[in-house]
Amino acid sequence: MVSDMNLQERYNEYDNWAWLYNTTMGPEYCQNQLQPLEKMLLPHLSENAEILDLCCGTGHLMKKLCERGYQITGFDGSEEMLEYARQNAPQAQIILGDARSFELPERFDAVFSTSASLNHILELEELKSVFQNVYSSLKQNGIFLFDINHQGQMEKWWKGRLVEGEIENHFAWEITPHYNKDDKRGYFKVTIYQAPTQKRYSTFALIQKQFKTLLYKLVSLRRLTRFRLKILNQFSSWEKDWKRSEIIYKVRGHSATEVKQILEEVGFTDVEVRTIEGNLQLDNNHSAYFIARKN
Repeated sequence: MVSDMNLQERYNEYDNWAWLYNTTMGPEYCQNQLQPLEKMLLPHLSENAEILDLCCGTGHLMKKLCERGYQITGFDGSEEMLEYARQNAPQAQIILGDARSFELPERFDAVFSTSASLNHILELEELKSVFQNVYSSLKQNGIFLFDINHQGQMEKWWKGRLVEGEIENHFAWEITPHYNKDDKRGYFKVTIYQAPTQKRYSTFALIQKQFKTLLYKLVSLRRLTRFRLKILNQFSSWEKDWKRSEIIYKVRGHSATEVKQILEEVGFTDVEVRTIEGNLQLDNNHSAYFIARKN
């Protein structure tokens, strides 16, 4: 079992990110992750199936599923994330806990975990504990669906370059991923900028500010993502009076082979590995989606 102190240490930094995630990444990732659920999970479930969203974050995906009539339970280790989840999906049941040590009754028709949340489990033995907990919570013939960022994908894309970010009127954020293939460990750094709450501007400075505001609004368009990332690379020098903070999230690059092996050791059968499009052939451009059944 994982102690309460370890849980507190593990999830404090997720609390710090919750307000930003709820406003920006949560809604966007929800749209992206709904597609694999619709292709690989939901067709196998009844209309009122009981589903556990493991590492549910701010609950945007739960909201979509509740609206379709599913009975949803959200599980996460961040109190702040779950506060937003309660607001976003008030119909769902919410549980605070650690994925490595939870015990729930054998009541779920399906369990899923999205957005590569399980990459945050750094040790294989701990990942096995997560799988055992999921297995115990599933009914017979229950399905477990989750995705990971696998080693080949992380070697290709996690190069220490800024890959994602946005600029709003009062805040901006950016994500920079790093990966070391030798020890299979990596991290992504979230940098957050917050505008000063009150400030008097000279006439020239006010004109500059208005120009920047228009520019930031323009580069928010998806087709100008590359230009936006270039601006974010220089954002500290552009906005010297904005408060800058950083959060580091450690991850492990699991291999698809070792993950499948652990699933089978726990007792899962019919384990398949697919891309987000449902293809059986993995490549280094896509995450790996695992579909496993409890028989």
